[in-house]
Amino acid sequence: MSRRKKLKKSTIIKIVIITVAVIGLCIAGIIILKRKVKEQFSDSTSDYTSAQAEVSSISTSVSGSGTLEDCDIEEYDIPDGVELSEVLVSSGDDVAEGDTVATVNLSSVLSAMYDVQDRIDTLDDQLEAASEETAATKIKAAVDGRIKAVYVQKGDDVIQAMTDNNALMIISMDGYMALDIDSSSLASGDSVTVTADDTSYDGEVESVSDGTAKILVTDNGIDIDEECTVTDEGGNSLGSAAAYVNSPLTVVAYAGTVSSVSVDEGDKVSEGDTLLKLTDTGYTANLDSLLEERSDLEDELDDLIKIYRDGSITAQMSGTVKAVPEDDDSSSSASDSTSDSSTSTSSSSSDCFEICPNEKMTIDVSVDDTDILSLSEGQTATVTIDSLDQTVDGTITDIDKTGTTSDGVTYYTAEVTIDKADGMLSGMSASVVISIQSVDDAILIPVEALNNTGSTYFVYTTLDEDTDTPGGMVEVTVGITNSTYVQITSGLSEGDTVYYEDTSASASAGGMNGMTGMQGGGGDLTGGQMPSGGQMPSGGQMPDGAGNSGSGNSQDKGPSSGN
Repeated sequence: MSRRKKLKKSTIIKIVIITVAVIGLCIAGIIILKRKVKEQFSDSTSDYTSAQAEVSSISTSVSGSGTLEDCDIEEYDIPDGVELSEVLVSSGDDVAEGDTVATVNLSSVLSAMYDVQDRIDTLDDQLEAASEETAATKIKAAVDGRIKAVYVQKGDDVIQAMTDNNALMIISMDGYMALDIDSSSLASGDSVTVTADDTSYDGEVESVSDGTAKILVTDNGIDIDEECTVTDEGGNSLGSAAAYVNSPLTVVAYAGTVSSVSVDEGDKVSEGDTLLKLTDTGYTANLDSLLEERSDLEDELDDLIKIYRDGSITAQMSGTVKAVPEDDDSSSSASDSTSDSSTSTSSSSSDCFEICPNEKMTIDVSVDDTDILSLSEGQTATVTIDSLDQTVDGTITDIDKTGTTSDGVTYYTAEVTIDKADGMLSGMSASVVISIQSVDDAILIPVEALNNTGSTYFVYTTLDEDTDTPGGMVEVTVGITNSTYVQITSGLSEGDTVYYEDTSASASAGGMNGMTGMQGGGGDLTGGQMPSGGQMPSGGQMPDGAGNSGSGNSQDKGPSSGN
């Protein structure tokens, strides 16, 4: 019985030894086979590739597209009453300054000249009456009070002073300046002390509303907008505020030039006192308007005289005709149209010739709300004309900040202007890239090599070739980024090697190895497997977002935490 037990025990030991040996041989075979496969297929069996941190320049930009449009188009209106006999140009024709663009019916020009001259004569009668209108040459005080502000001096133009200050002077009518301070401890009628420029004045709380106390103090000594401090009867500070006139009266005028000023700030005045004197008061606003209208009529008469003398209308500039007056009979011959005035076209105020000088073109680019504040007029842009395969420099010349919202995103329009060159036509498609931020001598790595945990960024600096597993996790701080590279501001030095998933190799492998691994393209960890043996970096700094160029139309994006 004992012998049989020993035999059974020996058999079991032999079986265990054989099993262990077989397993060992299998593992060794797998390792040898894996090494042979790796040696045979070299890099193609690894899911990871490497790159060295390099020093170079990086920039972020906003990109968009639009169509070329002609700009600086000049309109030449046909004078009222002038009838065109024949339009000699069509839209798209090139003209030189002085070229004839249309012939006219001379009788209609004479009639138009008569009408303009009649309107000038009527205006002359109105001008004679207006010249006799005279504004007051003296400005007097309308109330008793104290002069708190004087905005003019001898020689100043009244209109300009009114435009700049909305007043010539300000009079305090009730003798008080006022201050508003935040205080819930005061009540109407309380006494306080107001200090301005090291001088103290007695003050009184006039009213308290919603925690704000209005305090009145004498207008003798305290200037408008002067900063004053307020203390209570116990000497406790209640705050400070700028003083303003409690009951102001503005002194105004509408015409003339200041010849003298009779008062100074701080003076007491009585009703009827002369404050200042004016000259040139006959040159009133009404007279200005009439003179401006007469000048326009003079220009119109000059145009009509030139048209009558030439018997035609000529181009006022060189360029391309963009539009001509609507004329159903413009194709008729000159002899036919001049012999029968019934076939001529009478122009209206909407009829005009439009000529483009062919010097500049514009592209309107749609920019979303995350990028618009990064743009400013004068900023440079790179414009590519798609059909011409031509790239030119442009400049932002206008930003329309009236946004339109679509799918929850607000878009604005930036106008980019370029010099017009041969071959450029209105309506051609163009791509625009506007540089926002750039850094020289930056340490850069491929953007695919950057990983994040939601709170920090890190890179892998080692790779276990036997297990094809990255390691050596190093926490990094990032700066700006674009679609290709990311700036590393701390954590790496020039020449350091980083490892990251080779997405092209993974794609060509077609998932044969069955491993999910880390997700590539942006260093995201979502859905990926954390390599074993590595330690998660801690205490890192999140990027300040300076590198982010926003969403929507931005071509280049910064890393966003948590993605």
